[in-house]
Amino acid sequence: MGNPPSDKKTVHGGSGITAGGDVSIGDNTGQVAIGTYIIQIQANENVSGKDLKELIDDLDQKRQEELNRKILECYFPSSLPEYPPRLREFVTENRVYEINQALIYLHAHRILFISGMGGIGKTTLARALVETRPANVPLPFWFDFGKRSGATLRDVLEKLAGYLNFPSLMQFKDEGREAGLDDINRLTDELGKQDTLWLIFDNLETALNNRNFHDPGIDSLFTSLRDSTHHAKMIITSRTLPVLADGESLIDILEDKKQELKGLKVNFAIDYLVKNGLYEIEQSQLEELVLSVDGHPLALKLLIGLVKKFGINDTLDDLSTFKRQRESTIKIARRLFDKLAGDEKELLEHISVFRQPETKTAIKKMFAATTSEDAFENLLEKSLLETDHEGSYWLHPLVREFAYDDLEDKTEVHEIAMQYYLSIPIPETRTKKEDVQSLIEGHHHACRAKKYTNALHIIIENNLHTNLDRWGNSRTLIDLYSGMLPEDHFSDNILLDDLGNHGDVFGNLGLAYSQLGQVEKAIDYYQKALAITQEIGDRRGEGYQYMYLGYAYSVLGQIEKAIDYYKQALVIGKEVKDPRIIDYCEDQLKSLNTL
Repeated sequence: MGNPPSDKKTVHGGSGITAGGDVSIGDNTGQVAIGTYIIQIQANENVSGKDLKELIDDLDQKRQEELNRKILECYFPSSLPEYPPRLREFVTENRVYEINQALIYLHAHRILFISGMGGIGKTTLARALVETRPANVPLPFWFDFGKRSGATLRDVLEKLAGYLNFPSLMQFKDEGREAGLDDINRLTDELGKQDTLWLIFDNLETALNNRNFHDPGIDSLFTSLRDSTHHAKMIITSRTLPVLADGESLIDILEDKKQELKGLKVNFAIDYLVKNGLYEIEQSQLEELVLSVDGHPLALKLLIGLVKKFGINDTLDDLSTFKRQRESTIKIARRLFDKLAGDEKELLEHISVFRQPETKTAIKKMFAATTSEDAFENLLEKSLLETDHEGSYWLHPLVREFAYDDLEDKTEVHEIAMQYYLSIPIPETRTKKEDVQSLIEGHHHACRAKKYTNALHIIIENNLHTNLDRWGNSRTLIDLYSGMLPEDHFSDNILLDDLGNHGDVFGNLGLAYSQLGQVEKAIDYYQKALAITQEIGDRRGEGYQYMYLGYAYSVLGQIEKAIDYYKQALVIGKEVKDPRIIDYCEDQLKSLNTL
């Protein structure tokens, strides 16, 4: 059964760590097998950053082997947090112990719980672990609760259905009910059939009221994931350890682990300060700096800039004041940021709209009339702006959060960013998503600037939808289309200036979800698109929506419904003389009538 044709009118158109194949545990050497590689911990010998880098390189090679590629390509991976080269190098060198302990623990346990204060590096540690997962484990499912305020069980199951390519997980949609325990059981049954997968739930504290889940469905989900038999490994990051409705902790301290992530060890932190320009400071003063912020990575970065600007003594005096007030480390980091930002604060706020590393040209586009020509270099000198020294610049996530919160004219600055991205030439021959990334970013900023019609034109005029569809980037298409709809997609609010375009977006969201195997969800969008085409009298569009509904119900095995929708589409196709509708529906009806 082939996919239905698309309507022209639609938008979519050392000995420390080595890789190996054995699975064994050597009691004498502390050798632990994890999937397709082995971590060897020799007596009195520490694993080094060099060892870890060699392991990552070896794993990358093994993932290219045909057997592993077949496994990895069966899933639709989630979008992962940005992990630029310099950050990767820093984490590999300075979090070796934490990464090593986490990997060993994950071999024998189901849940790794990473806790710690904001900015300490919980998400970054989880992201680093992705690089060192066994070669036959696909890119993980990653759900960031911090970016999905108020997420419910329905939201998580929808994402999991796409990741697992398991449309049956969306059965609750077809039955017109809320997601519940039956759906959770369906998920854990499927996880029990799969080889080992990694499920990462980031910033879980945002799903809590105090220590309890705000949504009973989410509580039931994690209770089941904890207690059921399945092969998934879970990595959870949270500032708070959740308590379930039954009064028990999410993790059993006898079975699973809470890894309290602390700041960098003193020797690592001092080395970090020295490598970043504080090599003339006395060892005792460097140690005092590190201890004053408990080795907090972001605070250390801010301290580097403060020392360079105000000197070591003034900086230590300020820190003493903060400590006397018994502020938390995260509040100290905020104060250090405010003090350090100074005259360049406006530029920092403007840069904060970028969601990926950018060039110096992009940074300069954010200069205001009052911005000093030295502002760029000053931000680098103060360690507020990070660089890989190869032409890319970005802000630490917490610095970006501080700066974006302070930005008052968000709409105007997003519009500047949109214009910048649209000015970047696109390759004449496009072969991969990276070739059109500037268009994707331009669309993102158009939506944030509330220029929704501009966002639509970015897709249509650049044929972006066709490229992404051909390359299998359905998830990216969903993000693009969703950006032009209100938060509640099915509300009466319309962001686009034309109801027909609004309907096209619904139809193409249906196509994208269908490509991901989420057919029940696709039907919801097709039905909404159908209602709009009927309202505006678009008979051709109506015919296509009937055709898409016919295809969706045939996939679900509901043949009578499929035949009914195909017949309605065929009538309209003949009326408007559209050969694609006519030919496709006639072929499908002929096939279905012979079943």
